[in-house]
Amino acid sequence: MPPEVLDPENEDLEDYYRAYFGSDADYYLQKLTQYEAGVKITFNLGAFFFGIFWMLYRKLYIEALVALLVISGLPFLTKALVQSQSLPTGSDILINNIFTIVWSLLLGFGGNWLYILNAKRKVAKGLRQETNDTYVIAKLQRQGGITLIPHIILAAIVLLSLLMYRF
Repeated sequence: MPPEVLDPENEDLEDYYRAYFGSDADYYLQKLTQYEAGVKITFNLGAFFFGIFWMLYRKLYIEALVALLVISGLPFLTKALVQSQSLPTGSDILINNIFTIVWSLLLGFGGNWLYILNAKRKVAKGLRQETNDTYVIAKLQRQGGITLIPHIILAAIVLLSLLMYRF
């Protein structure tokens, strides 16, 4: 990727990043500027408290899937660790709580970085694939921003599951 494509100081690129970031463009443009200045770690309260839901809200689908797989496998790893090390009863709960705190801190401090990297990839790819600015901006608006669709689908699945087990 040519460096000029990823330079947030290039005012020509601000419109592309604004299109990708959507309604929170000012916040994420500030984070992008900090990132380019060498500050790779900043704190995101939404990512800290909402984790995978924040990832889905920000359309970080692949990252959310990987996180979900890791989190889903954690109880099995914890149980195996407790059994293999002959740890006292209740150790699995303590390990799980420690993991939850560590996970929240990692995502809180790394969430902006993750989102900025994703934005940079999408903007660079859009500029490589399209020559028409209007098409690039429209594509970035579709790919970026926020969405509640995964949350609605998840709520519907939970509701359906509750209804099925009720009868």
